[in-house]
Amino acid sequence: MNYTWWKKSLALVLALAFVLAGTAAVAAEEDPLVIGQGGDAPGLHTLMEVDIPAYERINLINEPLFFIDYDLTLEPNLATDWEISDDALQIDVELREGVEWHHGGEMTAEDVAYTFEWILDEDNPAENRDLYEAIEEIEIVDDYNIVFHLDEPYTFLVNNMARVGIIPEEYHEEVGYEEFRQNPSGTGPYIHEEWADDDYHRLSANENYWGGEPNFAELEFRPIPEDSSRLLAFEGGEIDMFEGGVVPDEVERLEADEDIEVHRVGGAGYDYIGFNNNVVTDQNLRLAISYALNREAIVEHVMGGVGMPGESNLTPDMAHYNEELDFVHYDPDIAEEYLDEVEEKPDQLRIFTNENPVRMQIAEILEYELGEIGIDAQVEVEEWGAFLDRVYDTDDYEMFILGWAGQVDPDRASYRQFHSEGSSNHVNYENERMDELLEEGRAIDPDSEESMEIYGEVQEILNEEQPKMFVSYSEEIALVHDEYEGFELHPYPANNWLQLVDDVELAE
Repeated sequence: MNYTWWKKSLALVLALAFVLAGTAAVAAEEDPLVIGQGGDAPGLHTLMEVDIPAYERINLINEPLFFIDYDLTLEPNLATDWEISDDALQIDVELREGVEWHHGGEMTAEDVAYTFEWILDEDNPAENRDLYEAIEEIEIVDDYNIVFHLDEPYTFLVNNMARVGIIPEEYHEEVGYEEFRQNPSGTGPYIHEEWADDDYHRLSANENYWGGEPNFAELEFRPIPEDSSRLLAFEGGEIDMFEGGVVPDEVERLEADEDIEVHRVGGAGYDYIGFNNNVVTDQNLRLAISYALNREAIVEHVMGGVGMPGESNLTPDMAHYNEELDFVHYDPDIAEEYLDEVEEKPDQLRIFTNENPVRMQIAEILEYELGEIGIDAQVEVEEWGAFLDRVYDTDDYEMFILGWAGQVDPDRASYRQFHSEGSSNHVNYENERMDELLEEGRAIDPDSEESMEIYGEVQEILNEEQPKMFVSYSEEIALVHDEYEGFELHPYPANNWLQLVDDVELAE
């Protein structure tokens, strides 16, 4: 054997292996951080989208004036300071200087004014316009100072503004809103790069980000609609982390796995069963049905222990939650006592829901429990669009099952749903005292004792009249591979991935 040739060959092989190993290591570091989602985004326009998968991406691209922090308070973002006048009719905002758009140029008060004026213009397809209709005039003081003049007191307007990403006037006007919905430009820590529908969406780090260059060079959002398939992709290493839609039956096993971090936090929403208060008019009947609802069993057996039994429109983590109330709970004996007070018992009550498996099970449980106290109920399952049309556009229902998410302040969780003229009052609820309280709540300091008393009474009225039954509070769950450290789950899921800028990093 030619040992010289063999030694040279071995050295060459080892050297090549070393080079390849080094190349693989570099490639691994440059691979994007992959985030799983339950669905693709319908679009990326911060003023037009409403769903969480879209906003998980949008909030990395288009930033709001204020940031909703982990305790649901507001922190400075594109605005460095703000002041609400004593009469709650004026909001002065000071903007951050030197913030650059992804496509170039500086963000100024002109862009901020344009953003909210675009929302208010009824010719534009903006969502949630009613949340900003109190804005009567927008005054630009200079490039970095702007004043919002209101036509009615609204101290919670800043909370709604914290969910609106600022858009660039010049670029938006140049490309139009339809193109912007596909190719947005913002000031955020990540830049939109490539989007393949139902496959992936890549974003790259903004090297000129005012908050400092992000920890990860590239992010990739990957929609995997089926929960069990998403979990398999996570455990197989195809995705690095995801939030929401964790299979409940798998949580205990996942929490025991040392290679996986399971993060859990109370969410900012709830599932509910709404009454049509134009049809189910007897308060005693609504109370009887509500006391017959076994919320604890639903959370434990239907939801796999994910979430908490519902009590109120406000979650227990919110400062305005009324902890002194004896909320309606499961008690068949009390249910029968209220049912005895009902003057005209219904022949049958229909419980409408869509084809959501969890909601169908909730409906079946309620149907059974009502049968136990002598109320004939019938579950009606409809396709999503037909179901919404029934609830939103007709009076042809007695009960229905839906949910709310993102209820980060008491006004957001109350006014639209329970004011007699509220835009989302799908239960057709009217109460003069409720209207007074909700209007008054908008006019005073949210941190004041008076505000606490107002929303305490709001919850008291809802508990007494039961225009809807609060089934369960949401719980957010995220899975993260243990190679990443510093992750903290946000109760408002749309803000989860902002921490990838400077808090989350690869473990050493």
